[in-house]
Amino acid sequence: MYNRVVVGLALLLLLLAGCAPAVPVPRAGELLYVTTFDAFNEDWQQYEGRLSAQVTTDGQNAVMQIIVDDVREGAFTLLDRVFSDVDLIVEARQTAGPEDLNAPGFGVIFRHQNNDNFYSFLISSDGYYQVSRRRDGVDEALSDWAETPLIHPGQAANTIRVIAQGQTFTFFINDEQVPLCLTLWNPAVPGECIDSELVMQLVDDTFPPQGRIGLGARSFDQGGVVVAFDNLLVCGPYDAPPIPYRCGTLTGNF
Repeated sequence: MYNRVVVGLALLLLLLAGCAPAVPVPRAGELLYVTTFDAFNEDWQQYEGRLSAQVTTDGQNAVMQIIVDDVREGAFTLLDRVFSDVDLIVEARQTAGPEDLNAPGFGVIFRHQNNDNFYSFLISSDGYYQVSRRRDGVDEALSDWAETPLIHPGQAANTIRVIAQGQTFTFFINDEQVPLCLTLWNPAVPGECIDSELVMQLVDDTFPPQGRIGLGARSFDQGGVVVAFDNLLVCGPYDAPPIPYRCGTLTGNF
């Protein structure tokens, strides 16, 4: 009898662990989270090393700094909160590392379930962007790396924005919505895909419609990558996304 009770309790605990509580869908424009990384950073992962994520200063302002010193590696930090639908924007600036063909990718992680399952939207300082998915530990490109003049090159700041509503995702760079090519861009004809339509939104139901958000960077054939993130804002999305970005309620100093 004792063994049956123990086994039964163990099964119950496993079932409860697998049923994460649903996160309510926010009101349109509801302010969900805001930070300038000047204080109250305990909810962010921070760690040191050749792959690191640390709150520091860029000489003027506090920033979340991601360092990737190794080749073909990545580092990211997660906020210890779970969101359902979000309209997320953050300012990002590469402060060190290659700015040519080996320019790193950096940006946001969203719908993070665990370190083996999440989406990411990355840009590069040489003018490219991509949406990818890590599923069961395997990285999968959901859109081809695409070139755009919207990205400010080099060490200039860029704003990166992701709207996640249910299983529909929309992406912006510097207040402009960007299209996605789900196969390959045609290098001979800008704005045209090979064997696929150009889409303005991604629809994907791989993960549940909730998860954590994060910031990250990855290197390619060169290390020495340093990226600074600042002025992160998360709101409940509107049905028609406002451009430029706005929330129903903002803090006065943001």
